[in-house]
Amino acid sequence: MTASHALPLESWNRSGIDPLFASRYPRLLEVEAVLAGKTRGALYVDRRTRPRAAALNVGAGWHVVGRPDSGFLQSINRLLPRDTYSILILPEAQTREWLPLLSENLYFVRARSRYAERTGAAAREVPCPQGYRLKPIDGALLGGGAAGIDDLKARILNTWNSLEDFQTEGFGFVLLHESKIVGCSLTDYVCGNRCEIGVEIDGEHRLQGLGTFVATSTANEALVRGIHRVGWMSWASNHGSVAVSRNAGFLDVCEYDVYINHWPAENPSDLTQEEFRAFAEDYEDRFSKDPPSDSGYPHIVAATAWALAGSGQKCRAQLHCAIDMGWLRTVDQLHDLWPELFDAEGRTRRQPWVELLCRLEQVP
Repeated sequence: MTASHALPLESWNRSGIDPLFASRYPRLLEVEAVLAGKTRGALYVDRRTRPRAAALNVGAGWHVVGRPDSGFLQSINRLLPRDTYSILILPEAQTREWLPLLSENLYFVRARSRYAERTGAAAREVPCPQGYRLKPIDGALLGGGAAGIDDLKARILNTWNSLEDFQTEGFGFVLLHESKIVGCSLTDYVCGNRCEIGVEIDGEHRLQGLGTFVATSTANEALVRGIHRVGWMSWASNHGSVAVSRNAGFLDVCEYDVYINHWPAENPSDLTQEEFRAFAEDYEDRFSKDPPSDSGYPHIVAATAWALAGSGQKCRAQLHCAIDMGWLRTVDQLHDLWPELFDAEGRTRRQPWVELLCRLEQVP
């Protein structure tokens, strides 16, 4: 049989696609939202009529389903981004067979994702912490000039086709401290009687119960709107997110494996220094067997892991590798990839860092 290739579909008959995703568990709402045309995504199939295999790209995630042959998996491998973060979500039973072809010349590691849900429970009242105001995310707020409004709009447009679509079907709340938006919880997707929400709280305003309060407010609003299944996704290692969701009445549904080309955590605080060291050592060992040839992004991942493991010297060695291959070229590029490097007080003024940054400045 001739190996198949991934064919992009700009429009599709949902009845022909749905069966391929029917066995996915958990049935993540981002998949439903793309198939329903409510959020952006790219769909690839092995053939345009009666496809046997499909890959759905939503944001950083790639869902692969069906009965793909080696040619299809290799085609998807060539589509996977080399210079940015990406996630593979695969059926557990097929992972061992599919992963080597999907991850060829890439560096994917296993991580655990968690799905929780709140289903039709009575609204749970949580008091608003003193000094903060709760405001709905509506036209008045989005058309106003509150500090942080542009970041909120960008957050909405990560998953919604437009602000207008969000105002029609989505909902959520922000927390204002004085006149600044310091936290929010809003729907990433709404389909039928289901929605999924996310929560963000500015770092300096955490550990005050704000996340629980604003998430509970959004979950309660879902009930008011007749939406009785409210989902919550996070890495299993994100202890803060797990705790907030449980405090807001969400119950664990399942954990499942995903594969990412990054260290397996959502936040640097989710892993210990020793865990970052173990990751960095394993990642470097992969380089010795299969060095990156077309992207320096793996060197950035290793560099940040070494920094979080407490080894500035090994961190810089990885950055020098990315410079040597001609991939890392400017300070602005490094700042975009790793803004936290420049946030550390005085770090980039130390001599070894000055020497590294000067190499970037000298590249035309």
